[in-house]
Amino acid sequence: MTMLTVPEEFLLLTLKDEEGGFVDIPLEYQRAGFVGAAIMELALEGRLDNDLSRVWVVNKAPTGNPALDPVLARLSAPDFDSSADNLINQLIELGDTVREQSLKRLCDKKILVETEGRLLWFLKTRRYPAVDGKEMREVKLRLLEVLLRDGLPDPRDCCLMSLAETCGIIRQIVPQSELKLARERIAKFSKMELIGQNVNHYIEIFERAMALATPAHM
Repeated sequence: MTMLTVPEEFLLLTLKDEEGGFVDIPLEYQRAGFVGAAIMELALEGRLDNDLSRVWVVNKAPTGNPALDPVLARLSAPDFDSSADNLINQLIELGDTVREQSLKRLCDKKILVETEGRLLWFLKTRRYPAVDGKEMREVKLRLLEVLLRDGLPDPRDCCLMSLAETCGIIRQIVPQSELKLARERIAKFSKMELIGQNVNHYIEIFERAMALATPAHM
């Protein structure tokens, strides 16, 4: 499988089907989810460090990924409030950029293709059908393997589990009859050191910041 970033894999999880339709996620949860995915990717790449209350940048050099670099630049700004609980609110306006650039990268990698249609006769719509659906199926099957069987997740899997659960799309991935088991395993893995590189801290920060987000955002 082509190496994909956390935002790119999260985007594949939000696809409803191989025809290019997307799961319905409230807009601000979608924005927050993609910002969270970018932060988690930057953490995995060793660009961020944290303690219990703050997150800060340790490497400001651009990654070359247009989905990640606006988030990294904002985190690096002198006026950025590095307190963990304010993290998502300060970055949420970048969620659309992370998503759009991730869509573009998936199209550039020939995983998705952009098509244009019309809703009624005047409103243009864009869809992103999968070229062969392989990557979309593989990321979902990988998560099912660790959520419902005995597989052990790697750090990226743990990030995706948290994003899927917090943004309300876990029901699109896991059968209704297996949701209880899946959520028990998500809770278990989020507390285990095996995910490494302090990603569990970023997951906790994301979930706490989502819970504390202002009514205007949620």
